[in-house]
This record gives sequence, structure tokens and C-alpha cells, in this order.
Amino acid sequence: MSAFAPTPSLARRLAATVARGTRVVANAVACYVRAYLNRRVAIGMMEFDDRMLRDIGLTRGDVHASIVGPVDSDPTVRLRILAVERRAASRASARERLAIEREMAEKLAATERGLREAC
Repeated sequence: MSAFAPTPSLARRLAATVARGTRVVANAVACYVRAYLNRRVAIGMMEFDDRMLRDIGLTRGDVHASIVGPVDSDPTVRLRILAVERRAASRASARERLAIEREMAEKLAATERGLREAC
């Protein structure tokens, strides 16, 4: 009999640990490859003209800023955030303009009613 005889539970735990480690390494490699491929796409976006970038809610500066980030980070995540923030700001600005226009229209209508009653 040997001094070290692995028990079935020990073998199962060892196999689970190895499988977990393999998954961690595989996920890390997959994330790095995804970031690399998305970086290539973002670099390709520098060839878009300003109109095309504006259509998707970005500027040339946004694309450049996302590319110069760390090599292992995914630049498309930052681009997505910038586009969503810009779209939200634009919608908020439009809502604010509409509220001001409604307020002005109500004041004008009240003024016109006052003038009619005065005559």
C-alpha cells in the first residue's frame, strides 16, 4: 500500500479545482481576445466621416479617447457609455426646451386673454 492513496472525494475536489482554474484562465483569454478584436473595430471607426459618427452618437474625439486607453480594456464599452450619455443629455435638453416653450405659450395665452377682457 502506498503512503498517499487519493480518496474518491479528494480526487473529485482536485478535479473540480483544476476545472475551476481552467475556466478562469479560459475566461481571461476570451476577455482579452474580445477586447483586442473590439479595439480593431474601434480603430476602424476612425475612418468613418463625422456624419456617420454623429449618427451613432459619437465624435471623433470619443473614438480616439477610447482607443488610447489600456490595451487590455475594451474600447467599445466606453464608446457605448459615451453614446448613451450624449443621447440622454440630448433628450433632457429637448424636454427642457419643450417645457420652456409650453410655459411661454401659456403666458402668451394668458396675456392675450387679459387684453381681450380689457377691451
